[in-house]
Amino acid sequence: MKGDLEILEEYRKVAKFMSKCYGENVEVVLHDLRDVSCSSIEIFNNHVSGRQIGSPMSEFGLKILKEKLYEDKEFITNSKGVVGGKILRSSTFFIKNSEEEIIGMVCVNVDVSVYLNIAYQMENMANFGLNLKDEKEIVAEVDFPNSVKEMINKALLEILKGKISWKEIDGEGKLDVIKKLNQKGIFDLRGGVSEVSEILKVSESTIYRYLSKI
Repeated sequence: MKGDLEILEEYRKVAKFMSKCYGENVEVVLHDLRDVSCSSIEIFNNHVSGRQIGSPMSEFGLKILKEKLYEDKEFITNSKGVVGGKILRSSTFFIKNSEEEIIGMVCVNVDVSVYLNIAYQMENMANFGLNLKDEKEIVAEVDFPNSVKEMINKALLEILKGKISWKEIDGEGKLDVIKKLNQKGIFDLRGGVSEVSEILKVSESTIYRYLSKI
């Protein structure tokens, strides 16, 4: 019976095969979930998202783990997002061992920007420039950070809206900030607590105190 590392090594070959099959606009990432703070152990066509080997799990990946979305599914396909001005179609396959425990993920990110632009131009030509839709589809932004610190900074920027410092937030507000960071899986990352305490300029014990209240 194959161990977890042997299974992941087999998927390293599969990831490379997939990247060769579908062209340079398709990024394939292999994640080892033993450490989500540097889970990316193989990346092919990384120019799509700009990530490197050793990058942490994305916020969407942390959500999958936090909410255990993998328990009744083998994969999630065709999530939409934006990174670096590119529109992506993302799919995730869950790698499980013989005991049905999740040990890794294969993530496929297809840059569909060019195709969407062609479709838009063809639609314009077909409709003689008339806009027949009342509104455009809203596309959620997908975050592909290169480090834990980058991920935390982006999460705090989103939560605090860049308008107020930690010292100016009241007790309930501070608890809410820690709660939202926890929901994003930030404290599941190795060094998450120390990175947050450094960025917010508070002690680690302060962070743990708020976490104990959640």
